[in-house]
Amino acid sequence: MRFVITLAFILTASVCPNETLAAAPPDKPKQLVTTEGTVNIPLVTVGPFDLHRKYRSMEGPWVAQDFRIGDLAASKQVVIPEDAVTFVEGNSEAPAMNSTGKEPSMTGSGSSPSLSKGITGLVDTEGTKRELIWFKGLKLEVLDENDKVLPTAEFICHFNIDVDPALRKKIFPNTPNGINTRVMTLTQGQTDFHFPEGTAVPCASDETWKFTFQAANRTSTAHRRVKHRLTLEFIKDSQTKKPMKALSWYVPYIAVVTGGSSPEALEAEHSGGPNCMVTSEGTNAPNSVKAAVFKDRFGRKLTGHWIIPPGTTTWSSPIMEIRDPGFAGKDMLLYAAWTHIHPLCTSASLVQCSGDSKQPIFTAKVNTRTDSGLEIVKIDNIYSKTGIPIKGNEHYQLEATYVNSTNENQDSMVSHGLYVGDDTFTKPDWKDIETASAAKSSNGDKPNEAPFCGVRNSTDTASEQVCTKPKSIYDVIPPYPMFDAKKDGPLLASPKMLEVFTSAGKLHILINPKLAPQNATQIYKLLKAGAFDGTPIDRYEPNFVLQVGEANKKVDGGEPLAASIQDTLRRLPLEVPVSQNPIVHKKGTLSMAHYDNPDTAVTSFSIMLGDAPHLDNKYTIIGSLVPDKVTLHTIEQMQKNFSISHPFIMGVRDISEVLTTSASAPSK
Repeated sequence: MRFVITLAFILTASVCPNETLAAAPPDKPKQLVTTEGTVNIPLVTVGPFDLHRKYRSMEGPWVAQDFRIGDLAASKQVVIPEDAVTFVEGNSEAPAMNSTGKEPSMTGSGSSPSLSKGITGLVDTEGTKRELIWFKGLKLEVLDENDKVLPTAEFICHFNIDVDPALRKKIFPNTPNGINTRVMTLTQGQTDFHFPEGTAVPCASDETWKFTFQAANRTSTAHRRVKHRLTLEFIKDSQTKKPMKALSWYVPYIAVVTGGSSPEALEAEHSGGPNCMVTSEGTNAPNSVKAAVFKDRFGRKLTGHWIIPPGTTTWSSPIMEIRDPGFAGKDMLLYAAWTHIHPLCTSASLVQCSGDSKQPIFTAKVNTRTDSGLEIVKIDNIYSKTGIPIKGNEHYQLEATYVNSTNENQDSMVSHGLYVGDDTFTKPDWKDIETASAAKSSNGDKPNEAPFCGVRNSTDTASEQVCTKPKSIYDVIPPYPMFDAKKDGPLLASPKMLEVFTSAGKLHILINPKLAPQNATQIYKLLKAGAFDGTPIDRYEPNFVLQVGEANKKVDGGEPLAASIQDTLRRLPLEVPVSQNPIVHKKGTLSMAHYDNPDTAVTSFSIMLGDAPHLDNKYTIIGSLVPDKVTLHTIEQMQKNFSISHPFIMGVRDISEVLTTSASAPSK
């Protein structure tokens, strides 16, 4: 099928006519009265960032901070001080130069920071009723140390906003399954982005979003100190003048094959699609984060951060269900799109493929300055008030062209944020619901402070908080049905040995249904299905525990949890063996994490690094490590390097055929 779409791009912000500034008290955000409603405009200033040399992408100073939407919408001027700045010196394979040992800021799905000390101007709305707020747009500027606006975005690398998809699914039950963690990326050349009139992204006032700022310096070795200032626009639903069209989003990105494709892989790739669909081949960038490299369903290694050689090159990769579930599953209307690329890109497109022919849906043109270093000057904004048609059940891919005139290798990323109309959206009935932060659990803890950290390293109940913040936030009970042995079975009949490939090496684990039939069956099925591929091991306490995160949490570059797997997630009951000699929490055992309610385990589990008898009968044990040399070496490496880079799971295979009696007992 071939068709042609004539695009009418709106290359200006969605400013409404007859706008007027509304008077606001000194402690309230600036407000703008538009034809859509009253827009609250808070400012967030970050830094200064100290720029003392040139930085490649993924290097340099950055700040990541969680903010509650209601707090921001109610604030006027928020200041994140220089004390919150983290540096990455050298590429991401090397230790960071500061004490935090953090990786670059593009790793958006990493653990969320608690509120940094020293932040000023943030209004606390905890305890207020949840309300619907519309996110309309934002603008990022660079200031000098004296708060004077600089004329260009030269010192911006990127700015990201990330959300918790599972939490949004609970808050907005009709949210499409394909929702991506990344809501927004701004970069050089595209620092002002607003949704067309009548459209916006819905959010809840008590929803927490992660904001990440990273400075850049590709043009000068001169020492300088700069700040970033973010201007946000929110409209409370109670202050709208007309109905809003809700937007959901997809964030496909180009991932190129490293190491080549076998004839079998190429044949398999094209067996279900048109010949014009092509996954380019390339080389992983030396400053890429470790998690940027992953395996696709054909067994090939891919990377989302690759080398651009001198000359003109074009790169492409298909939009696939496994990475962007639900995209083009039905007819859609595209209302806006941002583009994240690196310098020297000249164009980035969304393309429909049919047979041997291709037709662009849109193309964002890009200009880069090369006279003094590398600086992206302009990226086309893609806006449409009426919506650009995307036909369902067709094949699409991303394409980008780079013109590298520097005579040396450069690095690249290409992604688009695609905002489509959400026809399933209905305003949730929250009139009788307090905010998640205000609602109390049965033991008096607040859910967004309740430690979803699995096992606790203390017998003292007053010391239950063993990590600063939960890795995901639910209203006490996770939004999944309870495991049903009849529907979700059959239960495992015998122990299973698995080989778990991690970024630190291989682990051999034994899943034993005799200890916990339901928990063991579910975790075994999820491990085999690839649910944990890309999931970080995000907690380490010496001599106590290493904890695998929730399966729907992925490191940057990891494929999101497929909708088909997401639908199989279940709450699991506490299963304690009834025996004269019950299994105890000892070194090497695998223990399920849960919330305060013992019947709320889902996917996260812990590897015990020491004996912890105070946990017995309180947490479910599903198996143990196999104490062979390979496993013990990997555990040692995880502990040794945890402060530099959290290890993550890369793949799992069943090796039950080599199961031996000696493998069934954990190491003491």
